[in-house]
This record gives sequence, structure tokens and C-alpha cells, in this order.
Amino acid sequence: MIEKSEIWSRGVVVGVDGSHESYHAFDWALAAAERHHATLTVTHARTVPAGPISPVPAYDPELLRDEGERILSEVLSRVGPRREGAPPVRSAPSVGAADAVLAGYSRDVDLVVVGRRGRSETRHALGSVSAATAAHARGPVAVVPTAAQGTAPERVVVGIGFDDDPSAALDLAFSEAHRCGSPVVLVHAVQPSTRAAREAGSGRDEDVRAALRGLAESWSVLHPDVECQVEVAEGDPADALLTRVTASDLLVVGGHRHPRFVGRLLGSVPDALLGDAPCVVVVAHTGRPHHDED
Repeated sequence: MIEKSEIWSRGVVVGVDGSHESYHAFDWALAAAERHHATLTVTHARTVPAGPISPVPAYDPELLRDEGERILSEVLSRVGPRREGAPPVRSAPSVGAADAVLAGYSRDVDLVVVGRRGRSETRHALGSVSAATAAHARGPVAVVPTAAQGTAPERVVVGIGFDDDPSAALDLAFSEAHRCGSPVVLVHAVQPSTRAAREAGSGRDEDVRAALRGLAESWSVLHPDVECQVEVAEGDPADALLTRVTASDLLVVGGHRHPRFVGRLLGSVPDALLGDAPCVVVVAHTGRPHHDED
């Protein structure tokens, strides 16, 4: 029986566009929703093309609507037999840019899920729906690459930084690990530039390990059945995390929402991971956005 604290009462939303990648994300989202007894909403965002001002529309709204309905019907057909009492799976067509629609949903749901078409050509490539959604969302966003294997992670790896409150990332990580019977690995990377500080005693590896163990113990009180390990790495945080995950893991990191007029934080750790990680990446935004409003 699922514990009340493990139920995602606000639900899960997944965006689909008719591609294989979005259907792969749907399969992952469906499994996650079932684990947490959450309603799953499937949405297809229909963008109205811009055209010249003319008495004749520059597009056929009926064709666009029909195409959206076809995509939603096709993805819902992937839902097989379900256990009695399983939460509903429903469709909700939307109008607007996909990233804006999904970011809007993130205000009111427990998790937004979106697919990723493949590994980025460059570390910090801009423009993808998945990256833009993760940057602008107000709540957790799971980005599912086509390389991700399975719908339940073998391990949950959490990137820990001490500049911000890691509670959002740890809450989601331990909740998923508990539901999947997976271990959690907390990883903190120490940049080479701080070696002198470590050797001076202000940032020794043992101090970092102690801080990580403190976090592990705090969340293990809530989830005593979850095995938790801690690791201290040296080097770039994104590289340290990428070398520690496989396609069957779940990688969880904290993040900050970035207003649309500012765009993404080029070079951030989540930005790098979303482009290159072989596994599902969840960006669990902290409670302190850069700005209160767009």
C-alpha cells in the first residue's frame, strides 16, 4: 500500500509531439505517475503559425486541431491494462509554444516530463524544448533522453551543491528511490580551484563527506529503507556527475528558474547535464527563483 507522503496529489504532466522521443517520455511518465498514484495528463501544444495580415488565414486551424487530436489518441493507445483503482490518464490539448505551456503547468503539478531528441552537438546548445522547459519551469522537470533505459531507475544519483538548499532535490530523489527500491548516491564535486582552500582546512574532503553524510542521515530518517552512499569528486560538477551515471540511472539536481526574457543560464550544471546525460535528468527547482514574475 502506497504511503500518503508518497502520493503526488497534484499529478504529472507529460508533453508529446508525435515523435518517438515524446512517446518514450510518455512511457516513463506513466510509470512514475503509477508509482506515486498520480493522475497523468498528456498534452500536445498546438502552436498557431504566424502569417501575414490577410482575410484568409495563413493556416488551417481544423487541420492543426485534428493533428493534435490524432497525436493524443495515438499516445493514449499505449496505455495497457491497469490495476484496479489506478489513477486516470487523460489528454489535454493546448495552444502555444510547447516550453511555455509545460512551464505553465509546472506551477500546479508535482512533475512535468518532456522528451529529449538526443545528445547535444555542443555542451551548451540552446533552443530545445526540453532545456527551455527546465529553465523556465517553477517546479520539477524530468527530461527523458531516448538513451534512457527502463522506467524505474537502478540508482538515484543526486548532485549536491552547498550554495543552495538541496531539499527539493533530496525530497524527490528519496521519494523515487523508496518507490523503486533503488539506492541513492549523493555526489559533491570540488573544483580544482578550491584545492588550496581544502588544504588550508576550510574545505577538506572529510568536511564535505561529513556534510553529505549529515544530509543522508536527515533524509534517511524519513526513508529508512533507502540505502544511501556519499561521494566526493574533484573537477567540474557536470563532468563528475556525467562520469557516474548510466542510462539506467536517474540523475537529480537542483536548479533555479530563469525568466523567459533572460533565457537560460549558459554554462550552468543543469544545462550541461540536460544536453549530455544518457539517463533521465530531473531539475528540481529551489524555492528561490531569480525573479518573482516573468
